[in-house]
Amino acid sequence: MSTQSFAELGLDASVLEAISAIGYETPSPIQAQAIPILLKGDNLLGIAQTGTGKTAAFALPLLSRIDATSNAPQILVLTPTRELAIQVAEAFNSYASHFRNFHVLPIYGGQDFYPQLKALKRGAQVIVGTPGRTLDHLRRGTLKLDALSALVLDEADEMLRMGFIDDVEAILAATPDDCQRALFSATMPGQIRKVAQTYLSNAQEVKIESQTRTVDRISQFMLPVYAERKLDALTRILEVEPFDASIIFVRTKAETTLLADKLSARGHAVAPLNGDLNQRQREQTVEDLKSGKKDIVIATDVAARGLDVPRITHVINYDVPYDSEAYIHRVGRTGRAGRTGKAILLVTPRERSWLRTLERATNSPMEAYELPSPADLQKLREQQFESQLLAFVDDPKLAKAMALLDDIAERNDMDIAMIAGALACGMEAAQPGALPLEQPSALPTPSASPKQRDPRRSGGGRPGEKRRGHKPGFKGKSGYRKEGGSRPPRTGGGGGKGKPTARQTDRRR
Repeated sequence: MSTQSFAELGLDASVLEAISAIGYETPSPIQAQAIPILLKGDNLLGIAQTGTGKTAAFALPLLSRIDATSNAPQILVLTPTRELAIQVAEAFNSYASHFRNFHVLPIYGGQDFYPQLKALKRGAQVIVGTPGRTLDHLRRGTLKLDALSALVLDEADEMLRMGFIDDVEAILAATPDDCQRALFSATMPGQIRKVAQTYLSNAQEVKIESQTRTVDRISQFMLPVYAERKLDALTRILEVEPFDASIIFVRTKAETTLLADKLSARGHAVAPLNGDLNQRQREQTVEDLKSGKKDIVIATDVAARGLDVPRITHVINYDVPYDSEAYIHRVGRTGRAGRTGKAILLVTPRERSWLRTLERATNSPMEAYELPSPADLQKLREQQFESQLLAFVDDPKLAKAMALLDDIAERNDMDIAMIAGALACGMEAAQPGALPLEQPSALPTPSASPKQRDPRRSGGGRPGEKRRGHKPGFKGKSGYRKEGGSRPPRTGGGGGKGKPTARQTDRRR
């Protein structure tokens, strides 16, 4: 019989409270199998693809066993890239949000040593790092593993592929003999299996078969966009897309209300849908969407669970979801019961490595979404304005309005066309952007070069890998924003000439 809830797994009460607030309800297969093993203190060998929820599979049980009274490093997680290190560190912060005096520290190359040294001196129960920088700290004596109770190797096959396996083994050799160890890998090449046999004695193996799902009747699109221009891009999408009703997904409850307020100010009939609303408020919001009182709902994943509104023709992922299961759930809010739908994903430069994972999960590639040019947008606005005007031709009040304008024109010795123009300017002043009086500006987005149109196929190596002097598929300033926590900006970059060594590559991460 499968586990029905996280509460049945025996997790710490504070951890349960935190994941309940996030909206986690039912453990994924990897979580249901791995959590009990790690809670018992046993070693674990997990074979699972990215996007199956493996971060929670090791973070939740290890946090449940942590000694919150000690600031010494108790959990060490090794990841192949700094992007993943930051992501895992943010996840630990979320899961430990109800702990007191909890600290997690990501350490990686490309960032100055001094801030990391200060943070290590203050103390952190969880360290998440790339192999090269972690080993540097160990050799300098600035990171001590005497009190380490658990070590996790995340995406071990990627660390092998990128040439970090020697560093990984050196770190493993420096951990206490009684340290619990877990290794997660999408594949199990011989060298990874050898590491597991050497350092993970009596490990229990959990294997989750990779599954793909076809999202039928849903056209999927992705739009590369700088983080600080996401609202502009969303506004333009809503202006040009012929949607009946749309659901827009964000990551946090606070952002549902913030984004709803911004879209409401732009004239959209919009409402937030999040876990802070009581049941009556949530039901009313859904009813307003069904009846047409609202056309847009801004929602978190958990708030939209089970939502089935026939009017929803578009799903817009304003924030990239945390895993592929969440993405499938999101786009499934449209294209239901034989209906067609459209899903649009806004992806920032730092999130582009997720695209392939999401495509594999849905067994469906995403097309590039083309925003309209300023000229096309201006023409569309003029057509919409004309349609709005012509809609009043048969209005019973039209004759009275024309008589009033004729009277004003006669008293001021003005042409009726000038009066109509002045009326349009007054409407524009009352609601900026309501009329096509100004040419819209081009929206800067991360554009690909003519030879490299697809941002998913940029550069070489791992998706999202930073190359010296080039951000594949994205040009200009990255403009990253904070998402779900404080993410340090991408800094550094390998200097010098020639092919970088594995260590140099890691330091740039």
